Amino acid sequence: MPSFPEARWFETLGQLMRAEGEHFRRLGYAETRFAVRIIPDNVSNGGDRIVGLTIDGYQLSEVKPVADLNEFDPDFVICGKREIWDRMLGEIIENGRPDLRHTLSSLALVGEELWLESTDQLREDKFYRFNQTLQELLNLAAKVPD
Repeated sequence: MPSFPEARWFETLGQLMRAEGEHFRRLGYAETRFAVRIIPDNVSNGGDRIVGLTIDGYQLSEVKPVADLNEFDPDFVICGKREIWDRMLGEIIENGRPDLRHTLSSLALVGEELWLESTDQLREDKFYRFNQTLQELLNLAAKVPD
């Protein structure tokens, strides 16, 4: 089975998102192209891993590894060390969602453990506008088969 942060793992989230269509329709229409950047805990783990994702309406329509962020042109990039991503996903797998202090919104708001990068404030604002959809997408990690 694919594992985080492989593109196939995110594709599995996209399949689960499609299956839970009504839940995402209740959250509202979302349209954003963003990237998830995973920074290794130490240099010996290799370089950053970046996955580009596009949410179009109520589905994850694109997932791909990204080598050049300028070429992918995301609205924003959610950045964080591997251990932070692992902690959030571990809580999701165990409890169905992360602890309130470890949600995307909480972690990015403080900006110490996760932070956003963007070249345009209006495009970065999509993170806050569609935050619940992004969190619910990641919460589907609890349903990814082992």
